Amino acid sequence: MRFSVATTLCLFAADKATLADAETLSCNVGASMALDSTVSACTMSDKRYKDNKPFYGPTDTICTGDQYACLSGNWAGDYDTAYGCFGGSSVGGANQIENAKAQIVTGCKSSPSCLAANPDGVPARGWTSCTTTNCNPCEAPQGGAGISAPSMTLGIFALLLSFMSQV
Repeated sequence: MRFSVATTLCLFAADKATLADAETLSCNVGASMALDSTVSACTMSDKRYKDNKPFYGPTDTICTGDQYACLSGNWAGDYDTAYGCFGGSSVGGANQIENAKAQIVTGCKSSPSCLAANPDGVPARGWTSCTTTNCNPCEAPQGGAGISAPSMTLGIFALLLSFMSQV
């Protein structure tokens, strides 16, 4: 009897750990600026974005388990642009996150105003990469407050990058 109770408890604990590993990860997406200066709304998505095309729509792959992470760029002018979920082949999506960051930096470097406000094309206030639902910041200044000419085009490079990366 003791053996079966202990075995049952161990199996129950192992089963709960497996369920936790397989939970769906939902990430924020949005707060990027279009060519007409409108800022996209922040939404949530549990779909994986391709690391070599972070500005394209998501894939049909659902982000589950510990191989995925959410990504945001914390740009000059108080823009926190949320890029969604990346990953699939490394813990925390590390490889895919790095690939996505490289594409995003390339896009910023192609915009003189983005590059002027964010040295080397890297978000002036850093990156956020995290692994819990709704953990990545997604926010643009309210009512235009705090928007400067360089920061107004931070989201525009998303469109430029989509034309540049036809991989």
